Amino acid sequence: MDHDEAVRKFEHLMIREADHAHEAATELEALVSLLPTEKSRQLAQLQVKASHKQARDFRELAQRVKESWGPARSLPI
Repeated sequence: MDHDEAVRKFEHLMIREADHAHEAATELEALVSLLPTEKSRQLAQLQVKASHKQARDFRELAQRVKESWGPARSLPI
């Protein structure tokens, strides 16, 4: 696997993880109002926020790697 392919693969994996985190947040949002207690709703809402943040972080990391180590860049020695 060459450098460019590794960068593309890493970017793809981070985007896939971001999509997964976003999907989990969306599903939890739909369930929050159905939970039986206020405490469980609060915990689910915290997890929704954490999942959205995780999705943003994965996308940001993918973008930074792409910008920093994309084609025509070499690894530091």
